[in-house]
Amino acid sequence: MTDLEWDQLLSKAAEVTERGQATDGWQTGLARIDGQAYPCYAKGKDALHVAAYGRRPDGSVVLACAEGRPIKPELQQELSGREQGTVWTCQYEHSCGALLIVKGERPARYLVIEGNSGHIGFPKGHIEQGERIADTVARELREEVGITDFRYIEGFRVDSEVLTRKNRNKTVTYFLAEFDPARNVLHRQEEEIRSIWLLGYVEARERVNTELDKELLDQAEKLLSGLGKA
Repeated sequence: MTDLEWDQLLSKAAEVTERGQATDGWQTGLARIDGQAYPCYAKGKDALHVAAYGRRPDGSVVLACAEGRPIKPELQQELSGREQGTVWTCQYEHSCGALLIVKGERPARYLVIEGNSGHIGFPKGHIEQGERIADTVARELREEVGITDFRYIEGFRVDSEVLTRKNRNKTVTYFLAEFDPARNVLHRQEEEIRSIWLLGYVEARERVNTELDKELLDQAEKLLSGLGKA
């Protein structure tokens, strides 16, 4: 089967049989889907579905069937002892990032980026294995725009559910933070970022090109107005 064909198994209901002994909550078994049986790891007993498939070094494939929404780093961490070298394609992804404003400026100016893909929005990226959300935010700000010194503004966290171009379910978490240009040197990650701008609310809202990013700006501006920072 091609990767595209394996992708079509993601989210499908799975009946797991021939379960082995559980290790760290995962059992070996066979996942029966549409009359076919596939080797798998299973976590949970009821309403299991295919959360991911793993491509082993020898080219064979194993499924991960679960009740909830395990994301790729969690799967890698939990199954790495059994599946060293296996690359997981997961139905569920989690990215996080931040809307950044320039410290002390009124009205606020927002840091907006244009990715090489053409998306115009805010710095963000996928959570990697072993990272907490705060670790990912700090890493993405450092890598994408060179910001290492920033402060979160309390009262702002937005979790949104989106469907990616590859038909993956993704949770996107955004925070609001401020940075001092005197303590940071802005630079773009050329492999991913085409442009960086510092824009007022109105211009930023016109520039970003998804409804989610426009809504994020609206919520940030509302909070900043209440704090006297807008």
